[in-house]
Amino acid sequence: MKQPDKAAVKAFYDKHYYANVIGAGEPTTHHRQLAKRIALGKGDKVLDVACGTGAWLKAAQKRGAEVSGIDLSERAIEFCRWDNSGGQYFCQSADSLPFETGYFDWVTCLGSLEHFPEKSESLAEMARVMKPGGHLLISVPNSEFVGYLTGLYRGTNQAQVIETPLKISEWEALGEGAGLTLERKWRDLHFMNRDWILQNGWSKALPRLVAASVIAVLPMRLQYQVYFCFRK
Repeated sequence: MKQPDKAAVKAFYDKHYYANVIGAGEPTTHHRQLAKRIALGKGDKVLDVACGTGAWLKAAQKRGAEVSGIDLSERAIEFCRWDNSGGQYFCQSADSLPFETGYFDWVTCLGSLEHFPEKSESLAEMARVMKPGGHLLISVPNSEFVGYLTGLYRGTNQAQVIETPLKISEWEALGEGAGLTLERKWRDLHFMNRDWILQNGWSKALPRLVAASVIAVLPMRLQYQVYFCFRK
């Protein structure tokens, strides 16, 4: 299947995905828990690739981190600049980052790498801008998730432009191909909190709770999304 070019991907995010950013940009419970889990601290330089409306970066900033974000969507970046003047934001693709080599303590890319046309090139750039000893944290879907295997789940609405989940071993190989070492991985259970369960209102809360509870007990090999933490 032919991959869409960056112009097509950019148009989708500008015209559809970020068509309405009202109420966006605030950290969720999961964002705050994640910042605590990886022990972000004062003075850490953090780059979020595909930062969207910047909610994760706000959670990092509240722990004292110096934050930067890039995103292909001009609409998302405009919102970040308006909503959080304490960070620096750039509208461009991830395969050519506007930062010096060895600058960041942490580079993150959460729930986004599966939507990139150039995954290997983007990971190589993320590795380049990390300090020696720095970390890359990605959250990505597992193509062996039981939902995919049974046909009950066919991806997010972003699949209409590009969405390519990979096996856990394939994600690990991509990171290692960028010269990084996998330190640890864990299940992405961002849906196991009140914010996610009530995201679409009380009428949808029960089925979302049931779905979250089922996914939470699946073994790693059948999980929907997985965090990978690589070290340079």
